[in-house]
Amino acid sequence: MRRKIGLMLSAAVSCALLAGCFGGGDDDSSPAPTPTPSPTASPSPTPTPAPVAIDFDFSKAFTDTATNASYIFAYFTPTGGAEVWSDGMRRDGQSGITYAVSPESVAFSWPDSATLSTFGAADRQTDTATRRTYRKGNDGIVLERPFQHVLRVTYHRIENFVRESVNGTLRSNRVTLFFNEVSTTSAITSNLSYTGTAEVAGGKPGAATSTFTASPSTFTVTASDKKLTGSIQILETVNGVATVRAVLPISATLSASEGVSGAIDDTANGFKGTFVGALAGPSREEMVLIFNVAHTDGREFIGSVIAS
Repeated sequence: MRRKIGLMLSAAVSCALLAGCFGGGDDDSSPAPTPTPSPTASPSPTPTPAPVAIDFDFSKAFTDTATNASYIFAYFTPTGGAEVWSDGMRRDGQSGITYAVSPESVAFSWPDSATLSTFGAADRQTDTATRRTYRKGNDGIVLERPFQHVLRVTYHRIENFVRESVNGTLRSNRVTLFFNEVSTTSAITSNLSYTGTAEVAGGKPGAATSTFTASPSTFTVTASDKKLTGSIQILETVNGVATVRAVLPISATLSASEGVSGAIDDTANGFKGTFVGALAGPSREEMVLIFNVAHTDGREFIGSVIAS
């Protein structure tokens, strides 16, 4: 079993311990002899097997699930018009990925009712050690493993759609982050540092699309207080020039299960939102983060970071 972002970070998570009891009754007035108790074995805890890390290696088969670690964003093209930003949002629920080698097959499930295609060797378009892409008709899928313990899966689909009574096509992107849990029981005794570049999408609903990227980010977990801090700088390319549109501060204390969640307040640029994430890898080799923010003028950004 893999540890999931939703299980670690949901503010609604609670638990209860249930206990049973039993009692005996009285007999008649004649006292009965006290029985000699039978010897019983001393209770011992059932050992919990250590989780086995999944090897997200495209030369090997693997299967994994993720809970509450997904988001979706989309672009809309009205019939005869230009593409505009539609919307983006996080999505709770379970996703799954099954990757087979012989015969080659990629099957992805996402927490909605959409029927998604399964892809094979004939559908593969690119193939590197860290990235694979497949295309079948109007559907496609991208598998990215920037480092070792986190796999980002993005499912692309183009379909007919009606937005605010306007006919056109929707280009949607369903994203899930699959990752190996932290299994070490060792305490964090020295600061941890992670570097990675966010994948980001966004815009203003109904406005023309633009190109958004992110600068490399460095995140630090301080050993003394177990606090993760860092920032995500989002850039928009305008006339060939990269312009800073947002700098999202990230700050949260690790939970007991080494997850993080919190609010984002970019006061300088007017964006507010939330983030969720976790440390990943058996020995905390990586971290993963999902963020979404919005501006009062309607602009919004959504994306994820995989850092090592």
